[in-house]
Amino acid sequence: MSFMVGHYLCHIKEFPQNVKIFLLGNFVQAFGLSIYSLLFNLFLKELGYGEGMIGHLISTTTLGITLMCLPAAMIMEKFHVKHLVMTGTLVSSFFYILQIFSTTTSALFGFGLVASMFLALFNISVSPFYLRNSTPQMRMHLFSLNSGSVMFAHFVGYLVGGSLPELVRVLNPEMGRLDIFRVSIATAIFVVFCSSLIFIRIKRVPIPRLKNSILGHFKEKDWSMILKLVAPKLFYALGGGLIIPFINLYLKERFQLSTQMIGFAYATLQLFIFLGIFITPTLVKRMPPLMFIIFTALCSVPFMVTMAVSGSIGMVLGAFFLRGMLMNMSTPVTSIFEMEHVKEQECVFASALILFFYNLVYSSTTRLGGWMIENYSFGPTFYLAAACYLGAIVCYYKFFGHELRKKSHPEVETPVAEIPYIKAA
Repeated sequence: MSFMVGHYLCHIKEFPQNVKIFLLGNFVQAFGLSIYSLLFNLFLKELGYGEGMIGHLISTTTLGITLMCLPAAMIMEKFHVKHLVMTGTLVSSFFYILQIFSTTTSALFGFGLVASMFLALFNISVSPFYLRNSTPQMRMHLFSLNSGSVMFAHFVGYLVGGSLPELVRVLNPEMGRLDIFRVSIATAIFVVFCSSLIFIRIKRVPIPRLKNSILGHFKEKDWSMILKLVAPKLFYALGGGLIIPFINLYLKERFQLSTQMIGFAYATLQLFIFLGIFITPTLVKRMPPLMFIIFTALCSVPFMVTMAVSGSIGMVLGAFFLRGMLMNMSTPVTSIFEMEHVKEQECVFASALILFFYNLVYSSTTRLGGWMIENYSFGPTFYLAAACYLGAIVCYYKFFGHELRKKSHPEVETPVAEIPYIKAA
C-alpha cells in the first residue's frame, strides 16, 4: 500500500499547476453534486411523484448532456477550458436553484434540462484537458487520481448529504419536510457554485487552433473504430439507466432505510470505489487493459443479480458495494483505452460522441426503468441490467478480442497513444 501511495505522490509532484487546480475544483464540484443527486429524487418523492415520473425527471440530466455533447466538442477548439468550465458551473448552478424552488412539472423539466446542458461543458472538457496537460508517463496515475478523487468526494458528499436534512430540521424545527429538502439541496448547489472560484485560478495559455471546424472533418473520421468504442457503452447505458438512478429508492422502499442510512450506504460505496480505483494502476500493469475491463465487468454481474434476489439487507449492501467497485475501478483504464484507439486529432470528437450516445440511451432507459419499477417492481430491472452488462462484455471481446490473442503484450507504463504534451487550458 505504501508503495502505491509513493507512486502517486511522485506523479503528483510532476503534475502541472493547471492540472492540480483542476483536480481540486473537480473534487469540490463532485462533492456538491453528490449531495444533489442523493437528495433530488427523494425530494421529488416528497412532491408526490411516482417512480415513473421521477425516471422522466432524472432523465432530463442525461438528455441535457446528450444535446450539448457535440456542440461542446466543436466549441472546445475555440475557447479556453477555463472559460468553458466556469460558464458551465455558474450557469448550471443558477438553473439547479431555480429547479428546486419550482413545483410544476414543466418547470422541473425545463430548468433541469438547461442546467444539465451547461454542466456538459464541464463534462466534455475533462479528458481532453488532462490529455493536453500531461505526459504519457503520468496519464494512468492522473486519470486514476481524478476518478479516485471524485469517488472520495462522493463518499464525503453522501455522508454529509444523508445527514444534512436532519441537521436542517434540528436547526429549524418548524420547517416542513419539503422545505428541509429544498434548503439541503440549495446548500449542495452553493458548493458547486464555489468550485468556480477554484477554476478561475487556471492560467490561460494559447490553445491549438484547427484549420477547419470539426464538421469539416466528419468524412475523415475513423467511423469504424469510433462505433466499435461506442457499442459497449450503449449496453452499459441500457443497463445502468434501468436501475442505477433508483437504487436509493430501492433501499428505502424495500428495506425501509432512512435518508441518513441511505447516505451512509452511498458514502460507503464511494469508499469501495475509491479503493478500487486507487489500486488500478498497479493491477493494470499485470494484465492487458482490455482484459482488465472485461474481467471487472464480468465479476460485477453476479452481484447485480444478488441485489435482485436477496432479502437480506446485509447481502444487498455487500453486493451493492462490490458491484460498484468493480464497475468503476476500470473507468480510468476505459478512458485511456478509448483515447488510445483513435487518432490524436479525433480525441475530442470521439470522447464527445461516446458521451452523446451513452447519455442518449441512458436518458431513454431511465424513463423505461421508472415505468418498469412502478408497474413490475424492482426485480426485472436488475435482471435486464445484468443482461445488458453481459452484452457490453461481448462487444468488447468481439471488436477488440484479437488484441488479447496476440502472442506478446508489451508492458507499458501507461497504455495510451502518444498524444503530445502541450500546456493548453
